[in-house]
Amino acid sequence: MRVWLAGLVMGLVLAGCGGGSNGVPESPDGKPVAFQPSQTTCPECHMALKGFQDSAELIEGRKVKVFDDPGCMVLWMQKRGIDPKKAKIFVYTRDSKRWIPARRAFFSQTDATPMGYGFGAYEKREKGRIDFETMRLRVLRGLTLKDPKIRKKLLGY
Repeated sequence: MRVWLAGLVMGLVLAGCGGGSNGVPESPDGKPVAFQPSQTTCPECHMALKGFQDSAELIEGRKVKVFDDPGCMVLWMQKRGIDPKKAKIFVYTRDSKRWIPARRAFFSQTDATPMGYGFGAYEKREKGRIDFETMRLRVLRGLTLKDPKIRKKLLGY
């Protein structure tokens, strides 16, 4: 009985240690961190991340939350009352393949993203791409590719 109880306590202690949530290491300097895609899950939709493309990171202190889609990050932050103007948020860009502050990114409205919102992040501004605040408001208002009317207007189907 004692061995079983000691094992249970040790397992709970170890599960609570080791940096950020879901196997994501902490960020000692407030910068994006590397994570293991197949071992990391999005806190909003609970899907495993398949790679860095379309991922986003929210850093609060040293703790890091990794999202599989910018839309998931927007919804998760809204539910918790996190002000995006004060938060450290980063997106992994499709064009430069690197992390940049989300407020410096430009978002496509028609990319195939993991959760289907359609907002792929880019470092370079091009016609049709929108800024972070516009993307955030469209997610909160449901104006994404998940809406059949929006999908028809933007993609034609």
